[in-house]
Amino acid sequence: MRPTLTTGAHRLSHATLLLALVLLFECRSAQATWAIGLGGTGTGEARATAAPPAPTGVAAACVSSSGTTVKVTWTAVTHASTYKIWKSTTSATSGFTVTASGVTGTSWTSATLAAGGYWFEVSALVGANWATANSVASAKRTITVTTCS
Repeated sequence: MRPTLTTGAHRLSHATLLLALVLLFECRSAQATWAIGLGGTGTGEARATAAPPAPTGVAAACVSSSGTTVKVTWTAVTHASTYKIWKSTTSATSGFTVTASGVTGTSWTSATLAAGGYWFEVSALVGANWATANSVASAKRTITVTTCS
């Protein structure tokens, strides 16, 4: 069944775009296709594509001479515009919060970290509308008063 959209001509392009975006984001199958009937002679179509993969190869290494900063690196995601870095002091599987966003390369270095254990994950943003799942967590990095391991 094809959804039909009937609206005033002055809102047709906005409504069509909105409907196409909703269908695009709600579909998880790369094979799904919808045709959107607009009435009269106008037609439109939205195709769902698979979400981009999460970044891989995430690693965290101690980099400062005082041992209190960590450099996180990862493999680029095709078409990624920016990345988010997530940090946990709880475990490799929970407690992650965004610690940096808008990162444009494939590495990021932390500010000075307090003593404790840290895990890092990375997610990619592709264009303005797609965000990948978070990567697998990095190995734990332990910060003490003067060292990082």
